[in-house]
Amino acid sequence: MPTHIYSSRYIVPIEGSPIEDGALVVDEGRIIALGERTQLEQRFSHAPCTDFGDSILLPALINAHTHLELSHFPRWKEQIRTSTEQHEPRGEHGFTAWILRLIEIKKALGRDPEIYRSAWHTGLHLAQCAGTGYIGDILTTQQLSTTAAERLPGRGYIEIIGHDPTQVHTRLEHLQHWAEHAPHALWGAAPHAPYTLSQDMLKLSFRTTTTRHLPSSIHLAESDEEVEFLSDAAGPLAQELYPYVHWEQHLKPPRRMRPLESLQHAGGLRRDTLLVHGVHLNKREIDEVAASKASVALCPRSNARLHCGKAPAGEYLRAGVPLALGTDSLASNGSLSIWDEMAFALQWFGGDLSPQQLLHMATYGGARALGLNDVGTLAQGQRATFVVVSPPALPDLPELAEFLCQSRRGREITALYRNGNKVDLSNCNKDVSV
Repeated sequence: MPTHIYSSRYIVPIEGSPIEDGALVVDEGRIIALGERTQLEQRFSHAPCTDFGDSILLPALINAHTHLELSHFPRWKEQIRTSTEQHEPRGEHGFTAWILRLIEIKKALGRDPEIYRSAWHTGLHLAQCAGTGYIGDILTTQQLSTTAAERLPGRGYIEIIGHDPTQVHTRLEHLQHWAEHAPHALWGAAPHAPYTLSQDMLKLSFRTTTTRHLPSSIHLAESDEEVEFLSDAAGPLAQELYPYVHWEQHLKPPRRMRPLESLQHAGGLRRDTLLVHGVHLNKREIDEVAASKASVALCPRSNARLHCGKAPAGEYLRAGVPLALGTDSLASNGSLSIWDEMAFALQWFGGDLSPQQLLHMATYGGARALGLNDVGTLAQGQRATFVVVSPPALPDLPELAEFLCQSRRGREITALYRNGNKVDLSNCNKDVSV
């Protein structure tokens, strides 16, 4: 791949100040220089140049947590009317009610993996069209591991769920197989949540990933229903979910733990564990997360839609917890756009997160959360993975960060590059049925 210059009115490195009339020089898929356009064109006078004009060039966004295989959920929900929608007394937006609806819809769909493969491809398409360069994807359908190994830009976390030791062992063996036979891809384990795994199965999962030097991602402290369940084996998860999936025998004795305590006892609070949601952690627990160097992926739109509460973003920042952003899935969110997530978060957190902090979470923070050490910022030696936004009009430089934290930016993507290669976005203006 020959040396090439990419220039733009604004370049936003993330780790460093924005550059006006800037350029970056790429060779063999990596950035070898970054700075003012005129200087770099003189220095690399032999190199061809792609000028994006009055545009903004910044690192490609990173969706640290999503479930691509659920990207057709809106269509499925229209097709399948569930009993929980008709009879659920807690209302449509209760957390447990939402889980029950998801399970019912998946049961009605059947076991054909092609249903989920089609949804997965749609989700990847939607994410890339919105300028997402890398994804932390939860793989529940085991047959999608082949697809992820071939197509997923980012890390695939194979989900571990349930109380059956045989089933958990099978899923862990599946993870080990792909980690050994497709080492070019990035893998990890996704023990689903403390309320869907016994304490012993949580320990087994983290013992396996420790031995295999694989990272993990886990839904943690997402809802107050989870907190109640882990403490007392009570509440909607115990009274509705567990009978529905025939797990009643696993309810007693209560764990008498909080979510983070359950994770700690399982050996899972460590640097390479990505905690997802983290809505219901207190200050002491947040300090413990900070000490562990674990990252937290916030999914504010999903939390709002499911009435889970608001994550203590300000406390996380003050404690020094590395933060990332995720969209969760189209089963609990309206889009897979990180631009939408930033715009919502800017208002939702009421000033606890600045535009600059949100941009950092959406790029460098996401890269750190997924264990990607050479993306998420534009600097010498980093992979040339970037997105170009071409709005009708550009702001002045001081307003650039706030300008970028708007939903409409996701509809103004004109180019996406990954490792110096241009990603095909030719069909992004067409309607994609979800």
